[in-house]
Amino acid sequence: MRQVDPVARRQSELRLRVGEHLDAGEMLHAALWVARESGLSTIARITRWEGALEGRLGFGGAGPTASPPRALEGTAAEMDRHLPDPAAPAALALTDAHLLLFAADAEPPDARPPDARLPDARLPDARLPDARPPGLRDRLRLAGRRMLGRAEPPPLPRLELLWQCPRTALASVGVSDPEGALALGFVDGSSLSVVAPAMLAVPFAEAARRSRDDRKGGIDERYDLP
Repeated sequence: MRQVDPVARRQSELRLRVGEHLDAGEMLHAALWVARESGLSTIARITRWEGALEGRLGFGGAGPTASPPRALEGTAAEMDRHLPDPAAPAALALTDAHLLLFAADAEPPDARPPDARLPDARLPDARLPDARPPGLRDRLRLAGRRMLGRAEPPPLPRLELLWQCPRTALASVGVSDPEGALALGFVDGSSLSVVAPAMLAVPFAEAARRSRDDRKGGIDERYDLP
């Protein structure tokens, strides 16, 4: 059986998680994980990419560093204030309408009690004696797969929207390959640099360039929901 590329699988999951936050008709161009300074190892942990080929994501050595500390202004300063600490990666997404910054929810998707996932659920104060704790069945199933050598990575965490700005506020996206430093330039002249997996930073920059050219050419790529 053909094995699914773990990076492609995680990218597909990330796009689905981002899509949960988009408005009707809003089109997603690109999404990737970013972090402050040398946060690539943290990105690897959150995306479970440790099994990827060595060096494939730009994990060689200590990893690149982001922009040196300096006084940020304008839109870059607003985004910087919402970036998590280096120990916590963020997801950056580009749509036809916005640049969005997300944080990964610390709780796995199935770890929350039913009343937290369904606000309108009517549950008794006391759990039924024979009710299993949330997620126990999944943990047992995962343990069995590990014993048989068929372990699957846990689901990607939910995303929490931290910050956004209009797509028109983003002037340029540069990338240092193979290091994977992503430089964001804004129309007010401010700029900010973060680190990202090298193999994903380049496609993100290319998607930003194409979306900018499409806007200049008057191409409407928005698909309205029925």
